[in-house]
Amino acid sequence: MNTKLVQLEQRINELEKLANEIVKLAKKLFDGQDVQPKLSINGQRWYRGARELLVQQDFSGLEEFDNCYEHYHMGKRGDYRSRAFSDIEQYINRGTNERNKLNPNQGDHLDLFIEFFQKARSLLLSVVDEVLSKELPVVTQLSFTVSADEFTTAEEILKSSNNEEVFIRASGVIARVALERHLHTVIDSRGLQLVLNPPNKKKPTANDLLMTLVKNNIITAIQKSELDSLFAIGNNCAHVKENVKFKDTERMIQRSKELSSIIL
Repeated sequence: MNTKLVQLEQRINELEKLANEIVKLAKKLFDGQDVQPKLSINGQRWYRGARELLVQQDFSGLEEFDNCYEHYHMGKRGDYRSRAFSDIEQYINRGTNERNKLNPNQGDHLDLFIEFFQKARSLLLSVVDEVLSKELPVVTQLSFTVSADEFTTAEEILKSSNNEEVFIRASGVIARVALERHLHTVIDSRGLQLVLNPPNKKKPTANDLLMTLVKNNIITAIQKSELDSLFAIGNNCAHVKENVKFKDTERMIQRSKELSSIIL
């Protein structure tokens, strides 16, 4: 998880602690205890702090959030608006003077405040998921782009190799890495569960990636067989004791690039 998201979650956790305190104060107010100006101050701290986070993240539910703080009902014909009797803003300011004191018979005020406040809290908590969903396509596209660039690099190295083994091996290894990166990205972007075999392995192998894609009907058994052979060529390029051939490596790079363009 990136630093920005960690900081966002930390700030939301701080606001959640403040929100718990506000609920306690709101209930004490209903019980007739003098909790002002603490309730008003903490309520404003929470609302202003939470709202700024939502603005910074360009949150889609900002209007709903503001509507919890200051809530209006539309008339039946839509020709006028009337203020709710106890939204967040009104309740946190109860008891700040004689005029707006909460009377014992106003029990519905607390219930309505809790309803609005809980919805506002839920909206704030959902911002992390919205940010993650916004970032996923960007990360996925970046990863696909990197893989495409690596295939191009592999092709250029092979063309300039003059049939020298070291460059043939280098191009094959780069293409193999690009192919594996691409398959990882396909699995991540589709939200598939990558199963390791055996499950206690520290990191997935190419076969784990391919089996996951076959199991989820992303590739066919025939495609898996060809990909297995391409990975085998890439593996040979990485091990100096294995023989490598220009034509095999050329085919490996070209087919890896072609398959990556259709396996998405």
